[in-house]
Amino acid sequence: MTFSVRSCNRSGGAAAPLIAASKPDAALKPSRGTSRRRMADTSARLNGFRSFLCMAIVAICALSGAAPAAEPLRIVTEVSLGPYEHLDENDAPGFSVEVLRRVFAAMGQDVTIEAFPLFRSWMMIARGERDGFFSSQRNRALEQICAFPDEPLKHERWVMFVRSADVGKLKFSSFDDLIGHDVVVRGSTPGMIEDWIAPDLYKFLSEHNIMVEASGSIPQLRMLAAGRVDYAVINVSSGMRNIALLGLSKKIRPLLSRSVAAAGLYVCFTKGRVSPSLVDAFSQALKQFKQTEAYQAIYRKYFP
Repeated sequence: MTFSVRSCNRSGGAAAPLIAASKPDAALKPSRGTSRRRMADTSARLNGFRSFLCMAIVAICALSGAAPAAEPLRIVTEVSLGPYEHLDENDAPGFSVEVLRRVFAAMGQDVTIEAFPLFRSWMMIARGERDGFFSSQRNRALEQICAFPDEPLKHERWVMFVRSADVGKLKFSSFDDLIGHDVVVRGSTPGMIEDWIAPDLYKFLSEHNIMVEASGSIPQLRMLAAGRVDYAVINVSSGMRNIALLGLSKKIRPLLSRSVAAAGLYVCFTKGRVSPSLVDAFSQALKQFKQTEAYQAIYRKYFP
């Protein structure tokens, strides 16, 4: 069994550190007009991508058959600094990466993992150029082109993060608590992400013109710490890990009393390239591995 990884940026070379690539804060408050333009741009991208997705579904359905299980799988993931994928770190390549190594090894399945920017990864899946993607949530759009195993890699939940100084002043017992406050969310990947994470919340934020988009949890946390927004919607694992990474443990805290969303994180396998029997075998192997001490050790390593 062989297992190899590769991380690429948009130009195909080695991925640059995401922290260094982040732009410095240019203002203390986002422009309402800028927020509207961003939402309009997102809507335009969404419409275009959905048209492409429909064509991709037809093409995938037309494929003659899935690749035999004996062939090496080619799986992609997102270039990330989160606890799930970080291929540039040999000693800590990410929770999902380490779990997949063990599960595919138990199956005797060869696999190659590559990391690309998120949208590029999804386009490769939609065009049928790769065999799968991780770590992904299930949604209606993805289920048209991907087969999901029954067993998730991990369950995750998303909550509101606020500045420590605002704990007790700001709350999240209902959407109405957010009125008058800017809320930063991770920007949508057209046709993908907006279908799974709290669509009712996104609609509410858009209608009240209080939604601000960022490229990931690190810029979200920086905007929150700088006072540019009052709330940030981030999953608990990535949020807590990146708060420590940025040295913001005393400045930012999660509001854990209510979740924004909860979902399993999966490997999704491309229909037409991966057989249903392999997907089922992976699900069973993952379920068995999650009962072992080895899985618990990996879990404690990334989520102490």
